[in-house]
Parts: sequence; structure tokens; C-alpha cells
Amino acid sequence: MQVVLWMVPFVLLIVALALLKSKWHVSFSIRVAISLVLGALFGLAMFFFADKAVSQEARRWIALVGNGYVDLLRMLVIPLVPTSIIAGLLRLSSTDELKRMGTRTIGIFLFTATVAGILGLLVGNLFQVGSGIVVTELATREPNTVTNLFSQFRAFIPSNPVKAAAEMQMIPLVVFSVFLGIAAIGVKTKKPDAVKPFEQLLESFLQIVMQLTKIVLRLTPYGVLGLTTYWLSNAGLSAVVHLGIFVLAVIIACLIQMGLVYGSLVSVFAKVNPIRFYRAASPALLLAFSSRSSLGTLTMTISTMTDRLKVNSRVANFVGPLGAVMNMDACGGIFPALVSIFAANAFGIELMFSHYVLIVVVSVLASLGSAAVPMGATAFTVITLTTVGLPVEAIGLVAGVDFLVDMFRTMTNVAGDLTTSVVVANSLGEFDREAFLEQDLGNDMATER
Repeated sequence: MQVVLWMVPFVLLIVALALLKSKWHVSFSIRVAISLVLGALFGLAMFFFADKAVSQEARRWIALVGNGYVDLLRMLVIPLVPTSIIAGLLRLSSTDELKRMGTRTIGIFLFTATVAGILGLLVGNLFQVGSGIVVTELATREPNTVTNLFSQFRAFIPSNPVKAAAEMQMIPLVVFSVFLGIAAIGVKTKKPDAVKPFEQLLESFLQIVMQLTKIVLRLTPYGVLGLTTYWLSNAGLSAVVHLGIFVLAVIIACLIQMGLVYGSLVSVFAKVNPIRFYRAASPALLLAFSSRSSLGTLTMTISTMTDRLKVNSRVANFVGPLGAVMNMDACGGIFPALVSIFAANAFGIELMFSHYVLIVVVSVLASLGSAAVPMGATAFTVITLTTVGLPVEAIGLVAGVDFLVDMFRTMTNVAGDLTTSVVVANSLGEFDREAFLEQDLGNDMATER
């Protein structure tokens, strides 16, 4: 009977979240934030006032809500990854474009994504995110054991893509998707009409998958409510401190990526002062920070490339759209790496060197499939955790603060696109350095924002 008394208010909280959307039309981000607060308050109430046996029984039902949401996220991985990767590669018009501008652009994308993944691991370990958290039986899946790094890399070769998909082996599936996308570009160059039906089918299926993704992600407030309630009913106030540390770690990692990594690239390869670069890039970065959407910022990003960074429009119109869907250093590199460390520490899983290598590799490869994915960081993180064998439930534990870190993630992603445009344009002789240095960046700041 006491269990029912605790479950009734939990159900009422779910109903209240539903009414916030249907009756009062509260925005998604605010509803997620509210679900975090409600889950925290209800979880702490259970922690302090519920009998231990009653609390344990109630948590079993509450965890069902959170785990159900996590399992739906896992459901999205297989249809989402190969479709979005192939569709993203087909945005390149020809193999010649892939060889010239595409090789330079994607090369920088992969390099910065790799650095971002390593940076996320370093900062995560430095801050020990997730350490000391009490999660008990929330995680029901065992971690993968990676005993031989060379055999693991051998397993990356997709001898049977269907089997890889069935067994949720993500890297072979990603590698297969990249090969298929490159082959499709080759056919598109020689016989454009032959590949049109495939493109149409792919785009149609991608739209369906995107809609399915949106449907599942709409359940995020309820999943966050369930997972946060369960978590804090076990951990108490200490969990709040751990979330704050996680947010701080993400912000610091993003600022390091922007200042050190991107600053070094423009300084060394384009001979541009990083401070002047960021002054010129500020309109796009400010919009990215406030809108939290790389695609929503795309028009301003391209305009900033051409008007303020003095990049030739041909390069800007190539790097900008491609970067908005394939260059996600913060969402695809920093964030999944940090959540991986968070998950390992929270659930008491010891990571070996081979696990760290896997986290970086899969984060980099998965970021190729970022094309217009709603809440892309969540999708990337599901892929990374699934591949390494870490509990996907960790996503739900940090999802409540996603709206805070997303501003910094998006700004970092757009900064990566702007950096790439300058470096690529300079290598192709299409960066007007004199015009960039001579422009007055102070007078037109307000109008361009």
C-alpha cells in the first residue's frame, strides 16, 4: 500500500509534464529542465522519507520508465547511423570534389574530432566525472570486454554488415556505410541518373527515421523524470554535486577545443591571429550559442565566412553546409567521451586503454552520421556507449542538464566549421588575407548580430 502512495504522485508528475506540452505549450528544453527539477525533488523526498523496502520496490517501477526510454534510444541506432552517413556523403557532388576540397575538409573534420574525443577523455578523467554516484541495479547490461586491441581493429572490417547490425557492432556498420557512400559518389559522378532512385529512396527513408527519432526524443522529459527520480532516491544530495561537476567539465573541454585546438589551426596553417579570428567569427558564434542549432545558424555561418573571414564563396558554400551535418566536435567527440567516463565511473566499470581507443574511434566515425539529427549529441553518445559496452542509462542521468551544455557544444561545433573554412580556403589560395586584416571589426558588430 505504501508503494502505491509513492507511485501515485510519480504518475501525477508524468501527467503534469504531458499537460505542460499539450495545454500550456511549454518548450521542449524547459520541460526537460522542469522534469530534472521534479525528478530531483521527488527522488530526494524518497531518499529522506520513504522506508527502505518501500523505496526499493517503488524504484523498480520508476526505473521501468527510465529504462524504457533508454531502450527506445537504442532502437534508433541501427536505422539512423548508416542512413545518415550515406546521405551525408552523397551531398558531395562528385569524386573530384571529394578529392580536392572534400579531402581537405573532411580531413580537418576527422582530425579535430579525434582531438575532441581525446580532450573529452582527459577532462573527464581529470574531473573524475561520475565518481561516487550510487546507481545500484539501474544498469542491467554487462560491459564488453576488449582484451586485444589488434583483434578489435580486425573486427572493424565489416565482413557481414547484417550480422554487425543485428549484434549492435557499430564500427563495422559505420565502415560499411562509409564505403557504400563513397561508391555511391563514384556512380553519381559517372551515371547521375543511375543513382537518383537510390538517393530518393535514401532521402525518403532518412525522413522517416528522422520522424521516428523525433517521436522518441519527445519522450525525453519522462525518461529524465524516471531516471533522475531513481538516481537521487538512491544517491541523495551528492548526485547534484556530480551533475555540476559534469557541466563544468563539458564547458571547460569546449573552451579548450575552441581556444587551443582551433586557435592553433588558424594560427599555424592560415597565419591568422586567433583573437582577430574569433572577433570576426563572433556573429555566427553568438547565434549558435543562443539558438543551440548548427543548422539554424547555417545562413549566418556562411555569411560570416564570406563577409568577415573573407573566405571565397565556393569554399564557404561547401564547408558550411557539410560542416553543419558532418562536423560535430563537441556533440560527436567531447560529449560522448565525457559521458563514457561518467558512465564508467558511475557504474564501477574499469576502462582499459583499448576502451579509450574505441571511444575515440567510434566517436569520430559516428560524427559522420550527424546529418540533421535532432539532439545529435544524444544519438552519438548512444552509439559510443553501445559500442564500448557501457550502460546507456548514463545518458538519462545527464540529460536534464543538456540544455546548459548544449549552448557551448553548438558554439564549439560552429567554431570548428569556421576554422575549417579558413584553413581550407588558405590551402586552396581562396582566402583574402589582406581584406581580412584591413577590415574594421568593431563598427559592424551590432548590425551583423
